[in-house]
Amino acid sequence: MVLRRKNKLAKEGEAIVPVKRKLSDDFWNFIYSKFRFMGRAILYIFPNIPQNIKSANIRLYYEVYACFVGFLFLVSLVVSVAVIVSTILFVTYVNELIIATVVFFVLLPAIMLIFFGQVFPKAMAASRGASMDQEVPYAVAYLTIMATGGLSPHRAFERLSGAKDVFRRISYYASRFIVVVKALGKDPITAFDDLARRSPSDMFRDFLLGYATTIRVGGDLYDYLKRKVQGLFMDLVSRMRIAGDRMATILEAYLAIIIFVMLAMDAIYLINTSIPAVSIPAFSGVTLFLFSYVLLPFISGAIMYIADILQYKEPWTEIRPYIVYFGISLPLMFIFSVEMFLPFYLPKTHVIYKTFEPFVIVLTHLGKVMSIDPAFLSSIGLGLALVIPTLPAAIYEIVISREVKGLTKGITSFLRDLVEVRKTGLSPEKCIIVLSARDYGIFSKHLRDMAMRLSLGFSLSRIYSLLVSKIRAWRAKVFLYILTDAIEVGGGSPETLESMAWFAEMSEHVEKEKAASMRTLMVIPYIGAITVIRRCLTFTLWA
Repeated sequence: MVLRRKNKLAKEGEAIVPVKRKLSDDFWNFIYSKFRFMGRAILYIFPNIPQNIKSANIRLYYEVYACFVGFLFLVSLVVSVAVIVSTILFVTYVNELIIATVVFFVLLPAIMLIFFGQVFPKAMAASRGASMDQEVPYAVAYLTIMATGGLSPHRAFERLSGAKDVFRRISYYASRFIVVVKALGKDPITAFDDLARRSPSDMFRDFLLGYATTIRVGGDLYDYLKRKVQGLFMDLVSRMRIAGDRMATILEAYLAIIIFVMLAMDAIYLINTSIPAVSIPAFSGVTLFLFSYVLLPFISGAIMYIADILQYKEPWTEIRPYIVYFGISLPLMFIFSVEMFLPFYLPKTHVIYKTFEPFVIVLTHLGKVMSIDPAFLSSIGLGLALVIPTLPAAIYEIVISREVKGLTKGITSFLRDLVEVRKTGLSPEKCIIVLSARDYGIFSKHLRDMAMRLSLGFSLSRIYSLLVSKIRAWRAKVFLYILTDAIEVGGGSPETLESMAWFAEMSEHVEKEKAASMRTLMVIPYIGAITVIRRCLTFTLWA
C-alpha cells in the first residue's frame, strides 16, 4: 500500500486514502533497486537492448529490463553452482546422464544471459515485424484509395487508428502518430521518422520513410502509393513461390529422415535380436521405442511449425476449428486411447480391460477377418483412437475454409461489378442496392442485408459496424472497411472504386498463387505416412 493524502490539509486530520498497487509494480521496483549494478553490466555487454525493447514493444524501461536479465543470470548461476556442488559431493557413480546434467548446468547461466539479453527481444521484434508485413500491403492500398479521394496524407494515416478490427498492429502506430503530433506538438514528418525507427517491420519502415520523403519534397503522393502497393503485391506473389520451394525442400528432408533413418534403426535392431553375439547394447527395444514414439513425433511437430512459419498467413487466425479440436477431438482422443489401445497391455483381470473388453473383441474379430497378425491390433487401435476424433475438427475446418474462400471471392466479384455500375452515373448507395439482386455466393446474404439497411436510411459506417460482427474473414473485413471509407470520405468516384477493385483482384491472385504452390506439397506427408506404415509391416513380419 502507498498512502496518499486526500487533500492538502493533511495536518488538520484529514482522511488518508489507501491506493492499491499491483504486485508486478512491487516486483519491478525490487528488481530495479536491488540489481541496478547488474543492469549496467548487461547494457555494456548488449548495447542494442534499448532499440530491441522498442521494436519488440516490451513495455518496460530498458534499464529495468537489463536489471531483470541480470537477476535471471544470478539466479541461474546460484542454481548451477548448487547442482554442481551437490553432484560432486553426493554422486558416487558417473554415467552419461550425470555428465550431460553437469554440462547443462555449467552452460545454464550463459544460456539465460544470451537468450534474454539478445535472442528473446529480437525474436519478439521479428514476430511483430512478420505480423505487420501481412498488414502493410492492404494498409498501403487503403492509403492509396484515400489519396485518390482527395484526403490529405496526414489525415489518411490518422484514420488508420480507427481500424483496430482490420489493421490491429498498424493502427497502434497510427494512434501513436496522433499522440506525437497533437499531444507532443511535433510536425508530421518528424512523427513519421520516429515511427519508422520504432517499427520492427522493414517493409513498414521503408514505406514510412518513402511516404515522409514524398511529402517533404512535394512529390506526387498518389503515384508513389500506387507504385508502392503494386510492388508489395508483386512481392507477395514472389514470396509465395519462394515459400513453396522451401517447404518442398523441408518436406523432402523430413521424408529422408523418416524412411532412411528408420530403416537403419530397424535393421540394427533386428540384427541385434537375431545375432546376440554381435549385438550392440545401445540399440535395444527401449531405444527403438524412444526413437519411434518420442523423437519422431518431436521432429514431425518441428517440421509442421517450420512449415507454418514459412507460408504466408493473414494477420488474423480463425479460432473456431481450434475450439472444436480442443473441446471435442482431444477429449475423444484420450477416451478412445483408453478404450482401444490400453486394454491390450493389461491383464484380463484388470478393471479397465473388463470395462472395455467389447472393443478388444471387435478389433480381434476385425483382425481375423482381414488376416491381420494379433501383434498389430494395439497399433491399429491406437491409430483409430488418434484418427477418428480428429474428423470433427477436420470437417469443420473444411467448411470454414470454403466459407471464407467463397466470401472473399464474392466480394471481389461484387467490387468489379460495382465499378462498372458506378460508371453509369448512379450513386454508390444506389449501385449497392441494384447489385443486391445478383448472386455472389456466400456474400449475397450480407449484400442483401446492406441494401435493405441502406434503403432504410442507415449510414455505411453503421452498416459496416453491424456486418463486421457477422463476417469473420479478415480480407472481407478489409475490403468492406475500405469500401465504407472510399464512399463516405472519397465520395465513391469511379477512379477510387477502380483502384479498390484492382487491389481485391490482386489479393485474390495472391491466394491463387498460394494454393497452386502448396497443392502438390500436401501429398508428400501422406506418402511418408504410407511408407512408414509399410516399413513397420514389413519389418514386423520379418521379425
